[in-house]
Amino acid sequence: MNASLLHDTNSNEKETYGFKSKRPPPHVSVLDEFEDNMLNMIQRVEFKTTCAVTNSLQVKLDKDVQEIRHDKNIYVKADKTTNHYKAEPQDDLTLLQKNVTKAYKKTNKRIPDSITAVDKKIAESLKLEDRIEVSASRDAFITLKDHKPDFINNPTCRLINPTKSEIGIISKHILDSINKEIIKVTKANLWRSTSNVIEWFQAVPNKSQHAFITFDVCDFYPSISEQLLTKALDYASQFTDITPQDRQIITHAKKSLLYHQNTPWEKKNTSNLFDVTMGSYDGAETCELVGIYMLSLITPKFKGQVGLYRDDGMAVCNATAKKIEKTKQEVSEIFKSNGLKITIEANKKTINFLDVTLDLPSGSFKPFMKPNNKVLYVHRQSNHPPALLKNIPDNINERLTSISSSQKVFDDAIPPYQKALDEGG
Repeated sequence: MNASLLHDTNSNEKETYGFKSKRPPPHVSVLDEFEDNMLNMIQRVEFKTTCAVTNSLQVKLDKDVQEIRHDKNIYVKADKTTNHYKAEPQDDLTLLQKNVTKAYKKTNKRIPDSITAVDKKIAESLKLEDRIEVSASRDAFITLKDHKPDFINNPTCRLINPTKSEIGIISKHILDSINKEIIKVTKANLWRSTSNVIEWFQAVPNKSQHAFITFDVCDFYPSISEQLLTKALDYASQFTDITPQDRQIITHAKKSLLYHQNTPWEKKNTSNLFDVTMGSYDGAETCELVGIYMLSLITPKFKGQVGLYRDDGMAVCNATAKKIEKTKQEVSEIFKSNGLKITIEANKKTINFLDVTLDLPSGSFKPFMKPNNKVLYVHRQSNHPPALLKNIPDNINERLTSISSSQKVFDDAIPPYQKALDEGG
């Protein structure tokens, strides 16, 4: 039997951006008997209605599920920790409403159709109309930023918009290709993992003579304007080809609506529905592109010793405290002139960045965990593949080793992780 018969014959003739064909494979008559036997086998499977559960984990899970089902409260996930919080339905709705109305306003109910019409034209121009689905509307929700100061008295949230156009998948592919090409040419310090940060930190010469400057871009995603994205694309076009169609797709993918109580809302202070949303297909890649552009503006201030991981930035500076403070103000102004607000701290010798603590005087680095977080691992009695369960201790050991600068640092960091392993059986 020719395997090629089972695949879409046009799959190699066009870029599909990962979209799967809706065409079913052609009928293969030699498999009829196998299919019939498979269906019969499935139909003969019987499950016991009552069974004595001896797995303590399953007993606990069943108890927890029943408790959650009968609980009238809503369980809200934390933003950057493993925590979940119970909230009264009205309290959750109030927080959600507050975050929605802060940045959005109700819009015309015909607007979604106009966005879909352009989606369709783009899909047809790429000959993907038989693969791309119409966007389904889903209500927005919040996660709790329990790592922020005074969280209990003044909870802050991240607003997640799960309604997203599949044109964003195409934009994601285009932006990812653009970003990789710029980084390849410019060697920009756009970090994508802790290992990238550690590699950069280890290469800093005369660490004890330097001081850290750290900054955080406030509300990075929603703060990106169409004007800023255009500047970033213009900058990127110096290093790679960006066609007019690429620009149209990237920009149109940002035209989005947020749904709250089944009603469409549009972002305030924008006339064309432009919005880089949390949860969009190409949100991370858009932030990377803008981040690369912003790095190009501030890198001369730090003589190249600066990098960015999404909305978190870090630099080292070998200068007087007064000079560093001046640099801090100049960097803040650069971000402000591009519509971005940052919180920035300077003259630090030790900082926590991602999941590591970096120390300039000693040149060391060690694992860091947010104070409100709890380490959790898959339980030994879970139904995960045995090979996965067996490799968990080795994977933890490898991870901790990679973010520990010495054996002593590793040994000091072990206890909470060992405790989590013990609790997992």
